Amino acid sequence: MRLVVLGGSAAATPELIDALSAWPGGPDRRPPLEVVLVGRSAAKLDLVARECRRRVGDLGPAGPAIQIRAGTDRRTALDGADVVLSQVRIGGLAARAFDETFPRGYGLPGEETMGPGGFANAVRTVPAMRPVWDDVAEVAPSALVADLTNPAGLVAAAARREHDLRIVAVCDSPISHTDAIAQRLGRPVGRVRSRYVGMNHVGWYVPESADELAELADLAVGQDPDDVLADGAIAAPYVRYYGHPDRMLAAQLETAVRAETLRRLEEELLSDYADGRDGIARRGAVWYGLAVVPLLDAWWHGSTDPLIVGLVDAGDDPAGTMAGVATEIPVDATVPGELRQRRPVALPPGPAAVLAAHAEYERRTVDAILGGASEPDLIEALAANPMVPDEPLAARLVAAIRSGSPGGAAA
Repeated sequence: MRLVVLGGSAAATPELIDALSAWPGGPDRRPPLEVVLVGRSAAKLDLVARECRRRVGDLGPAGPAIQIRAGTDRRTALDGADVVLSQVRIGGLAARAFDETFPRGYGLPGEETMGPGGFANAVRTVPAMRPVWDDVAEVAPSALVADLTNPAGLVAAAARREHDLRIVAVCDSPISHTDAIAQRLGRPVGRVRSRYVGMNHVGWYVPESADELAELADLAVGQDPDDVLADGAIAAPYVRYYGHPDRMLAAQLETAVRAETLRRLEEELLSDYADGRDGIARRGAVWYGLAVVPLLDAWWHGSTDPLIVGLVDAGDDPAGTMAGVATEIPVDATVPGELRQRRPVALPPGPAAVLAAHAEYERRTVDAILGGASEPDLIEALAANPMVPDEPLAARLVAAIRSGSPGGAAA
């Protein structure tokens, strides 16, 4: 398997190697891997690639080989790719810091995927990714593109619409959410995943009974148990940004900006890599082991358990309004190289309304950005976000985004 990692110079990339080394089913199931890291900074890429090779060397002879290559020429790297993993962060951590902070001045929480922060990220990221999609479409059109670039659902939908790429949005949130529910119930995780419905960072598990709903109500992070019972479903953690934005803002004002914490951690990691130390610091990149490597295994071998990934226009419509957006519902990979969404369970009315509103927001956002990102279109799209109460506030937020968002180029 030739796995091309765009944004491969990220300080967390060695944790991808750790996850590949711990391939589900053991090293004998892992195919021989050629991992090609692509980045813009040759110096940073060299540090990360060197650490990846060190970790591969620690594996010894167990299982098929994992080869690490690195370079700054994206088109050369893409040649012959089986899978492309996109983990590009346009604008770097400075851009994330902007997304996480500017909404606070307007009484809203800041987050890189939700609300105005996620919108700012999309406005910055989608145009910068277009040359990347051009290259993938021309050089590796049959490759599976696994998108970790946030906001993942919007990015996948835009890429699919412009270039018809074989792209899926990948996220650990629904995996960890359904894993926790399966553990609580003592139930096979596949059975739990089959009852998950949503989009990136906006999803729910639908219990099989009222008794089960009551038993699981405390797993809806940041939600009042009475509200969970009224909703009839167990919300994944990010849904609380829509349910209680005031609480999220208050919590943010009492803690450090996440982007700044990550910046300091990145400095520590890169210092460890440069000195050849077996660094204690870790990014905690659980998404590689929870979501990315199981997807690679299912794509290569097939899988009897369902996955949860975001597919665009690939299956039944759980909310009646999901055309043109990436939905996260159970996906079967019983045939290697194929992903097919299952027919989803029905969401109760309250969560269904939230999901439909979020879908409308994402669809309008993709339309606005791909249509030229005119100010009126951007305002209309952001006003559709469930966190934004009206167009006058949306207009002020769009002005803030246009005047303050850091730019950047893709790996």
